[in-house]
Amino acid sequence: MPVSRQSLFRPALLLLGTLALQACAQQSTQPIASPNAAQLTHACQPTETVGFSCELQGGQVLSLCASPGFNDFKGKPIENPGYAYLALINAQGLERKTYPADAREYKKHMFTGVTMAAWPYLVVATAKGDFFYVNENVEMPVSATRDNLPPGWSLPPDHGDSLCKQVKHRDHLSTTLLQIVDEEERDALLGNTPTR
Repeated sequence: MPVSRQSLFRPALLLLGTLALQACAQQSTQPIASPNAAQLTHACQPTETVGFSCELQGGQVLSLCASPGFNDFKGKPIENPGYAYLALINAQGLERKTYPADAREYKKHMFTGVTMAAWPYLVVATAKGDFFYVNENVEMPVSATRDNLPPGWSLPPDHGDSLCKQVKHRDHLSTTLLQIVDEEERDALLGNTPTR
């Protein structure tokens, strides 16, 4: 008795259908990551160094970004040809704000120092005054002065001690801070007379 082509393919189709159903059943138990989830761990460009990044209350992400190779510069920080800036991106990853507007001018807006407890810190300032502060002490909260924010920036209301709800990146903070000018270098660059 001749065997039809349909009867030859029927077991193969049943097997494929069973495997497909098993794959669907297994997949439904696995969480599916949003395509934006990975990029929302920081607000920097893909090739840039992420010096620091944290998620704010409300889902915004605030990051300290630097040019590729910024942390590898071997000269004095005042001579570093790279760039650095703060970036703020909303929870959907759509609205991105940066400061300073020209990241190559970061030396006029960012400076480092050392706390009395010997922790290196970073301050970012607008023309109004200091608005962002972070230091190397993992226990120390990150803070912002909302009155001094760059034009167009808004931060969520203060929820306790720290601006950050969750720190996402901190691995390159030390090496990034080493490449940013200290307060005296910044004052000299701006032609300011130190007040201390």
